[in-house]
Amino acid sequence: MAGGSSDSQFTERTYRELVRLAGARYAFVSFTDCKRAGPGSLLWRHDLDFSVHRAVALARIEAEEGAHATYFVQLHSPFYNALEAEIAAGIREILELGHELGLHFDAQFYGRGAGDHELTRERALLQDVFGADVRAFSLHNPALSGSRDDRDVVAGMVNASGPYLSKHYGYASDSHGYWRHAPLADVLASGEHERLQVLTHPEWWVPEPLSPRDRVSRAIDGRAARQHSRYEEIIAKLLRPESAS
Repeated sequence: MAGGSSDSQFTERTYRELVRLAGARYAFVSFTDCKRAGPGSLLWRHDLDFSVHRAVALARIEAEEGAHATYFVQLHSPFYNALEAEIAAGIREILELGHELGLHFDAQFYGRGAGDHELTRERALLQDVFGADVRAFSLHNPALSGSRDDRDVVAGMVNASGPYLSKHYGYASDSHGYWRHAPLADVLASGEHERLQVLTHPEWWVPEPLSPRDRVSRAIDGRAARQHSRYEEIIAKLLRPESAS
């Protein structure tokens, strides 16, 4: 595959190839197993920043390839509402496909006072709504919020950026629509890491090659179009003759 900045890398087809390559080299494990997992273990994680619909598409590919991932859901995203019926249905489908639920925690929402209490409250809400254990969390944009936690377990959840994982697991991330450090295909093929954590953001992975900005615009425009459609459906129902009776 091409270098880390090639838009052609970030398609559903390429994603399937990466999942297959990962499965041939590593065993997918859960965050709760990260400390007892032996060499050849892989943590595959998604931080859901923009699009649950894209997350569902990737979850289906992973399920078809026998892969296991953890999907970290944000409760304060300006791009999707995890408590909206259609979005919640997508998250439930991800869980039904055999994947796990994590919390993508945005400390900026709370200002400087965010801590264990807020993490506990958001974890409880996710667990109550989706009926699934939330055993791990990741921080959203820690460089912007200034938030950081050097504990491996916080509020009963594994910290995806905790010191144990940072020390014992290699790391690959597609943040900002580019592979940081090295393309994941090269990292997987080399086998240089005995244990590896992979972070992907579903909005980057689309049917056809697009620039990072266009990939984000696709998610935003898709949601806007759905909202217009929902509005038209409501109006159509309200204007039916039987609605006046």
